[in-house]
Amino acid sequence: MTILLLGRHQELSAYRMRALESAGFRVLAPASKNDALSAIESNNFNVALLSYSLPDDTAQELAELIRQRCPQCPIVAIAEHGWDDTRLRPDEVVVGSEGPDALVEAIRRTSRSRMRRVK
Repeated sequence: MTILLLGRHQELSAYRMRALESAGFRVLAPASKNDALSAIESNNFNVALLSYSLPDDTAQELAELIRQRCPQCPIVAIAEHGWDDTRLRPDEVVVGSEGPDALVEAIRRTSRSRMRRVK
């Protein structure tokens, strides 16, 4: 399974990328907004992770594009404290401080749920 990891802080993305790869996922972590747009256009991922480090407008733009290009791909939001943004409408929310195990479980849970709905 390939994860598209979208966030503004490269050092935090590198940490998350290593944890996700250790759990058996392939991870794409674009270094810029243009790279992120290209990755979404390529549609070579199964789940998108949107980090709280992204500006709200950017997160909204990327989420809309993900839903257009890959409607079967769930969106998991990584939040700093909780989530109250009703515009983004992620399939799953994980609080970043809960660590990599919570992130991995959220990805697996939302992927299973999405696969059941597609069948």
